[in-house]
Amino acid sequence: MRGIIAIIVTGALTLALAVGVEAGPGKGYQAKPAKVKIHASGEAFCPTSVLSFAGIVIRSGRCYVVYALRDPRGTFLAFADPAARIPPGQIVRLSTPAGAKVKGRIFYLVPIRPSVVIVPINSIMLVGFRTEDYGPRLTFTVVGVPAPNVAVTFEAAQPRY
Repeated sequence: MRGIIAIIVTGALTLALAVGVEAGPGKGYQAKPAKVKIHASGEAFCPTSVLSFAGIVIRSGRCYVVYALRDPRGTFLAFADPAARIPPGQIVRLSTPAGAKVKGRIFYLVPIRPSVVIVPINSIMLVGFRTEDYGPRLTFTVVGVPAPNVAVTFEAAQPRY
């Protein structure tokens, strides 16, 4: 009889814990993103809310083009003014006039750690990326580069009206 009671109590506790975990913290993150979009190289990205990652805050209300930039400090996703453009797929050295023009119009540098070299050192290149909008977070995955799964997950602030 004690064995049956122990099984019932264990089952009830397991069920209670499972229900508690289902309704607990982190439940706001959905398994599937609400919105997925693939941005081609050079396509403007216009965030609808403020994005933050590792102390870097990317403001909303303006559009950016996204580059892969590598310098002696590391590799970055560079969010720049759409007016400063280089042709998609072209690697531009930062020491050239075209590279200096683009570098002067970069607003934000977000550090990434690719498993392979995306661009040579002291160079910049437009990249395509995929965004997955989960509501409170936005995941950027760089596409069309030799490094698989280069992703950054931003925390998205809710817009204020």
